[in-house]
Amino acid sequence: MASPRVVAPLAGLCTTSGVGMDTSAVQLSFPFSFRDRFRAGLAVTTSCWLCMIWVLAFPLLGIALPIVAYLDLGRVPMIDWLLCALLLAFVPAVMLWSTWRGHRTFADTPLHLYTIDAQGVRSSSAHMELRQDWSMIRTVVRRRGFLMLYFRRQCAHCIPLRHLDGEQIARIAAFARAGKVARVAV
Repeated sequence: MASPRVVAPLAGLCTTSGVGMDTSAVQLSFPFSFRDRFRAGLAVTTSCWLCMIWVLAFPLLGIALPIVAYLDLGRVPMIDWLLCALLLAFVPAVMLWSTWRGHRTFADTPLHLYTIDAQGVRSSSAHMELRQDWSMIRTVVRRRGFLMLYFRRQCAHCIPLRHLDGEQIARIAAFARAGKVARVAV
């Protein structure tokens, strides 16, 4: 099962740059822990109905299997219990493994910086640089403790809200609205 890609910052502190209050860029750099990365993945996954159906299919089969076996045989064979446990554990195990792989991949990146301004979102680190103007951002929403800037259905820049103050969130929303982002719900 493929998990959604989450683009997220990795280390540093929060700052705001620029002179004018309304037009200054919001610059962010902060630690992005394994827990943050896992929660961001859950937030992206639960925002898509098809993803939720796929994710819930395995546990539902794990619950249904012993019920059907009991109704059919009057007992539940050991193999069905083992398969039930596998089905119940599959999705959480895959999500944890995917998060660990992503976290390990970026562990050697000492600094990841977000700059959000009137032109769009710039994400940079020692290994990469990504610039997206507002026309590429589809949605800006608050979800499960993150400010999420979706650039595809299951791909988002996920910024923990604890690293943003109300003024920064308002400026990011204003930049997004001025950039004609289809949905801004912050």
